[in-house]
This record gives sequence, C-alpha cells and structure tokens, in this order.
Amino acid sequence: MIESFGESVPTNAFADSEMAEGNPADTKNTPLRVSARRSRRRRTNLWLLGLIVGLLGAYACYVFLLPALKVQLLYLLNPSKQILPYDLAQDWTNQILMRSFEFLFFGWFFYFGASVGSFLNLVAGRVPEGRTIVFGGSKCPFCDTRLSFLDNTPILGWLILQGKCRTCHLPIAARYVLIEAAVGTVFLWLAIWQLDRGGANLPAWKWLGRNGVANIVLDPPWPLIGAYLMHASMFAVTIMLATACMGKKPFPMFPLVLIAVGLSSGKLIHPYLDCVPWYSPFLQSPTRLFAAAGASAIGQIANPLISILLGGFVGSLVGWLVNGREPGGHESNDDSGRNPARVARKNWIWICLVTGSVLGWQSVVFIIGLCLPVYLGLRKIVPVGRPEGSHGFGLHACFIIIALVHHSMWRQIAQWMTWVYATLTGLNS
Repeated sequence: MIESFGESVPTNAFADSEMAEGNPADTKNTPLRVSARRSRRRRTNLWLLGLIVGLLGAYACYVFLLPALKVQLLYLLNPSKQILPYDLAQDWTNQILMRSFEFLFFGWFFYFGASVGSFLNLVAGRVPEGRTIVFGGSKCPFCDTRLSFLDNTPILGWLILQGKCRTCHLPIAARYVLIEAAVGTVFLWLAIWQLDRGGANLPAWKWLGRNGVANIVLDPPWPLIGAYLMHASMFAVTIMLATACMGKKPFPMFPLVLIAVGLSSGKLIHPYLDCVPWYSPFLQSPTRLFAAAGASAIGQIANPLISILLGGFVGSLVGWLVNGREPGGHESNDDSGRNPARVARKNWIWICLVTGSVLGWQSVVFIIGLCLPVYLGLRKIVPVGRPEGSHGFGLHACFIIIALVHHSMWRQIAQWMTWVYATLTGLNS
C-alpha cells in the first residue's frame, strides 16, 4: 500500500502535461510520444520477464540443484556412507513434488510478509497525519488516484509500474517496495530458521528436532506458530518505525501503546512464548533473590506480565540513555517546522521498548550493547554522509540487523552467556 511520507512533487514533473494542455491534438500522437509509449511497454515486459526468470531460477536451484549438491557433499565428506537422509533417499519424482511444495510453502510466507509490509506502509503514511487506516484504499501520493488490485500487489505492482504512477507518471519512492521486500525477507527467514527447524533458535524451548513442512501443515505446532507470528511481527514493526523517521512526523502515543501491547500479549496467552524468565540474568542461572518468587504459583501467573513490563521499561531506559541519534545530528527544525532528530529519537526509544517487551530485557540489553560499538565503528571505517531526511535510520537499521542475528542464534548466545555468568559468579566451581 502506497501512502505519502511527505514527498514533494518535482518541479519539472508536470512538464509533459503542460505541453499537452497547449494543443492535445498536436502532441498526442507525435513520434516522440509514440516512441515513449513503446519504450515504456518494452521496459514493463523486461521487468516482468526478469521477475519470471528469477522465480524460475530460484525454483530450479531449490528443487534440482540443491539436492544434487547435497548428495555430492555427503559423499565427499564420507565416501563410505551409503545411507542418505530421508528427503534424499526417495525417488526423483517424490523429491520434485515435495520440494516443489516446500518452495510454494516458503514463498507464501514471503508474500505474506510483503503484504504485512505493504500494510505498514499504509500505517506509517496515515497514522502520523491523523488519518484513518480502516477506510479508503491506497492512492497515489501526488494525484490521489486509487490504485487497482494489480498495481497495489506487494512488490509486483511497483515493478510493473516501474516506480511511477499509472495516471500522472510521477515517481513513487522506492522505499515502499524496499520495506515490503525487507519485511517479506524477515518472515521468510524466520519461517525457515525458526518454524521449520522446530524452534531450535529459541532458548528454554523444548526442541524435538526439525518439524518439516509436512508436519507443519498436517500437525500444526500452534505454540511455535504463535512464537513465529509474535517475533516476525515485532521485526516488521521495528522496520516500520525505522523507516518512519524519513517522514519527519511523529507517531501518536496511543497507537504505539496498542502495538506494543498487542505484540507482547502472546506471552500472557502461552507461557512458552516467554523464552527467557525475567528473573534469570542468562537463561538457566536465576538470581537467588528472584528464583523462589518466580517459581511460586503467583509467580507463574505474574511472570509473563512482569517480563513484558520490565522488558519494555529496560528497553526504553537504555534506548533513552543511548539517545537514538546519529553522530552529527542537530536539533533545529526543518523548513516545515518539524524536528526530524526528535522524531528519530522517539522512534528509537519505541523500537527498544517493543524489542524489550517481546524478547525480554536480557536480549534488548545485549542487542543495544553490541549495536552501539558496531555502528560507531562502521561510521569510523565508512564515513558516509547522511542523506537528507534520514535522521537516525543508520542506527535503527544496525539495531534491526543485529537483533535478527541475535534472534537466529538466541539459544547459543543464551547458553554462552549462562556459562560466562556462572564462571564469573563461581557457580561452575
């Protein structure tokens, strides 16, 4: 869904329309106009052809190339091994059917994530301006022409239109399709790394091995699906808040509170979604002060709520201390009277709050503690100037990438930090 983030119309955007207003009959079918229309059609066909070729290439690699490479790698590592994994021991027909189904299955998760990203574009464009997200379809940010179903399709619609409105031919910002692709990629990655692998990355999760696509469809693991939706939605919201800094308009407080409560409420429904107890510094080593209270009957009921509140508080506090502003940021207002740096800091604090309430205070402290030196180091190594209107985006993007890496290795990081904590406190002796 396409909504305005405060774009301004280029000064020469209506040059063609002004020419046409003089004498439409003379300019409608000129050779230059006909050539432009034919060139536009050819470019559209190239976009579609490239997309089709890319999908077919990905399908061929997943269905045919990867199994063959996997078999050769197994024989190379262990030439005497004659027993292949179950998915490679089947005949080619069953393998092709199964892997084709898996390709469509994971492709659906990408499209689902891209649709969520499209909706978040709508939220980021309308909510700061006080407009409703319930009524009114997506429109061109310049001419207010309502988009058709095909033009409004995530990623595909933007590629077909070549980044321009079908009516006024003015450019539509590429960040819309980038947000959709980023959210779709996150949903796809978590579906492969968390859902398909049976929650192997989640600490304190009873891991029973890889689920597989067939088991997910025929015998859905609902607690794991709930964890997947909660974590994927959290990353989608953080991406929306990071890119909303470009709009220079702050989000109202009430919608952000609803988003934070909605994302973290899963912990109140199922205890497994609270992956790390709030009273445990690092997974399996709770402090003596809180261990007894957390294990009590009242603690079992209050633990998820305390985890949400404590995680949100610690996340917002650490985010406020970090200040959420890129080096060299300034406090002055722009030409429209807005303060982009202040909007970036507010969104940064909400990103930390949402992450802490969903993943826990331990995770948000670890992520911020790693994010800040990495980001400052990158600024020293690659001194890239900040584009106009991108206050705070670099730090926010670094935070999201590190949070995704942390989430992918959450169990291993928690076990390693547990060992460090036990070593420092002498519990291993």
